[in-house]
Amino acid sequence: MSQQQTSKPSSAQYGTVVGGISAVVAGLLTALIGTVLHGQILYVGDTPVTWGAVAALVLATGFFTLAATYSEKIWAAALAGTLAYGVVALVSFDSENWLIVPWSGREFMFGPALAGSVWTFGLVAATVVALFVSAGVLRRSR
Repeated sequence: MSQQQTSKPSSAQYGTVVGGISAVVAGLLTALIGTVLHGQILYVGDTPVTWGAVAALVLATGFFTLAATYSEKIWAAALAGTLAYGVVALVSFDSENWLIVPWSGREFMFGPALAGSVWTFGLVAATVVALFVSAGVLRRSR
Protein backbone atom coordinates (compact mmCIF):
# COMPACT_ATOMS: atom_id res chain seq x y z
CA MET A 1 0.00 0.00 0.00
CA SER A 2 1.23 3.41 -0.83
CA GLN A 3 0.45 6.45 1.19
CA GLN A 4 -1.03 9.40 -0.55
CA GLN A 5 0.74 12.61 0.22
CA THR A 6 -1.24 15.71 0.81
CA SER A 7 0.37 18.45 -1.19
CA LYS A 8 0.31 21.95 0.14
CA PRO A 9 -0.55 24.68 -2.31
CA SER A 10 2.44 26.52 -3.67
CA SER A 11 2.84 30.23 -3.13
CA ALA A 12 1.90 30.80 -6.78
CA GLN A 13 -1.37 28.90 -6.33
CA TYR A 14 -2.05 30.75 -3.09
CA GLY A 15 -1.43 34.09 -4.80
CA THR A 16 -3.79 33.13 -7.60
CA VAL A 17 -6.58 32.24 -5.18
CA VAL A 18 -6.03 35.42 -3.15
CA GLY A 19 -5.93 37.45 -6.37
CA GLY A 20 -9.20 35.96 -7.57
CA ILE A 21 -10.98 36.45 -4.28
CA SER A 22 -9.72 40.01 -3.82
CA ALA A 23 -10.70 40.88 -7.40
CA VAL A 24 -14.23 39.55 -6.98
CA VAL A 25 -14.71 41.33 -3.64
CA ALA A 26 -13.29 44.60 -4.99
CA GLY A 27 -15.37 44.42 -8.16
CA LEU A 28 -18.65 43.69 -6.40
CA LEU A 29 -18.07 46.27 -3.65
CA THR A 30 -17.18 48.86 -6.26
CA ALA A 31 -20.30 48.15 -8.30
CA LEU A 32 -22.53 48.31 -5.22
CA ILE A 33 -21.07 51.31 -3.41
CA GLY A 34 -20.22 53.23 -6.58
CA THR A 35 -23.70 52.84 -8.05
CA VAL A 36 -25.22 54.26 -4.88
CA LEU A 37 -22.62 57.03 -4.59
CA HIS A 38 -22.62 58.17 -8.23
CA GLY A 39 -26.12 59.63 -7.91
CA GLN A 40 -24.99 62.38 -5.55
CA ILE A 41 -25.30 65.57 -7.58
CA LEU A 42 -24.80 69.17 -6.51
CA TYR A 43 -26.55 71.81 -8.61
CA VAL A 44 -24.95 75.20 -9.04
CA GLY A 45 -27.83 77.07 -10.58
CA ASP A 46 -28.94 74.80 -13.40
CA THR A 47 -25.51 73.18 -13.81
CA PRO A 48 -25.13 69.70 -12.33
CA VAL A 49 -21.86 68.92 -10.59
CA THR A 50 -21.57 65.13 -10.53
CA TRP A 51 -19.29 64.91 -7.52
CA GLY A 52 -20.71 61.53 -6.53
CA ALA A 53 -19.65 59.94 -9.83
CA VAL A 54 -16.14 61.36 -9.47
CA ALA A 55 -15.93 60.12 -5.87
CA ALA A 56 -17.16 56.68 -6.99
CA LEU A 57 -14.42 56.54 -9.64
CA VAL A 58 -11.75 57.47 -7.08
CA LEU A 59 -13.12 54.73 -4.82
CA ALA A 60 -13.09 52.28 -7.75
CA THR A 61 -9.47 53.08 -8.57
CA GLY A 62 -8.54 52.53 -4.94
CA PHE A 63 -10.38 49.22 -4.66
CA PHE A 64 -8.88 47.91 -7.90
CA THR A 65 -5.38 48.97 -6.87
CA LEU A 66 -5.85 47.42 -3.44
CA ALA A 67 -6.94 44.11 -4.98
CA ALA A 68 -3.80 44.00 -7.13
CA THR A 69 -1.31 45.11 -4.48
CA TYR A 70 -2.79 42.93 -1.73
CA SER A 71 -2.61 39.81 -3.86
CA GLU A 72 0.56 40.90 -5.68
CA LYS A 73 -1.19 40.02 -8.95
CA ILE A 74 -1.73 42.87 -11.40
CA TRP A 75 -4.43 40.94 -13.21
CA ALA A 76 -6.57 41.26 -10.07
CA ALA A 77 -7.07 44.96 -10.86
CA ALA A 78 -8.16 44.14 -14.40
CA LEU A 79 -10.52 41.42 -13.20
CA ALA A 80 -12.03 43.67 -10.53
CA GLY A 81 -12.57 46.45 -13.06
CA THR A 82 -14.09 44.11 -15.60
CA LEU A 83 -16.43 42.61 -13.02
CA ALA A 84 -17.51 46.02 -11.73
CA TYR A 85 -18.11 47.27 -15.26
CA GLY A 86 -20.13 44.15 -16.09
CA VAL A 87 -22.35 44.50 -13.03
CA VAL A 88 -22.89 48.22 -13.66
CA ALA A 89 -23.69 47.54 -17.32
CA LEU A 90 -26.26 44.91 -16.36
CA VAL A 91 -27.90 47.32 -13.92
CA SER A 92 -27.95 50.12 -16.48
CA PHE A 93 -29.65 47.95 -19.12
CA ASP A 94 -32.57 47.16 -16.84
CA SER A 95 -35.39 49.34 -18.19
CA GLU A 96 -37.46 48.93 -15.00
CA ASN A 97 -34.65 50.07 -12.70
CA TRP A 98 -33.44 53.67 -12.78
CA LEU A 99 -30.44 53.35 -10.47
CA ILE A 100 -28.31 54.41 -13.41
CA VAL A 101 -30.03 56.84 -15.75
CA PRO A 102 -28.89 56.19 -19.33
CA TRP A 103 -27.59 58.99 -21.54
CA SER A 104 -30.73 58.63 -23.65
CA GLY A 105 -32.65 60.15 -20.72
CA ARG A 106 -30.64 63.38 -20.81
CA GLU A 107 -33.51 65.46 -22.20
CA PHE A 108 -35.63 64.81 -19.11
CA MET A 109 -32.95 64.30 -16.43
CA PHE A 110 -29.68 65.78 -17.61
CA GLY A 111 -27.85 65.68 -14.25
CA PRO A 112 -28.61 62.03 -13.44
CA ALA A 113 -27.92 60.99 -17.05
CA LEU A 114 -24.56 62.78 -16.95
CA ALA A 115 -23.71 61.14 -13.62
CA GLY A 116 -24.68 57.72 -14.99
CA SER A 117 -22.51 58.16 -18.07
CA VAL A 118 -19.53 59.43 -16.07
CA TRP A 119 -19.84 56.48 -13.69
CA THR A 120 -20.37 53.81 -16.34
CA PHE A 121 -17.72 54.87 -18.82
CA GLY A 122 -15.35 56.20 -16.18
CA LEU A 123 -14.95 52.67 -14.82
CA VAL A 124 -12.82 51.88 -17.85
CA ALA A 125 -10.50 54.80 -17.07
CA ALA A 126 -10.43 53.86 -13.36
CA THR A 127 -9.36 50.34 -14.29
CA VAL A 128 -6.56 51.58 -16.56
CA VAL A 129 -5.31 54.00 -13.89
CA ALA A 130 -5.40 51.21 -11.28
CA LEU A 131 -3.37 48.97 -13.59
CA PHE A 132 -0.66 51.62 -13.99
CA VAL A 133 -0.56 52.44 -10.27
CA SER A 134 -0.51 48.75 -9.34
CA ALA A 135 2.28 48.03 -11.82
CA GLY A 136 4.39 50.81 -10.31
CA VAL A 137 3.77 49.67 -6.74
CA LEU A 138 4.43 46.01 -7.51
CA ARG A 139 7.59 46.84 -9.49
CA ARG A 140 9.00 48.83 -6.55
CA SER A 141 8.16 46.06 -4.07
CA ARG A 142 10.08 43.45 -6.08
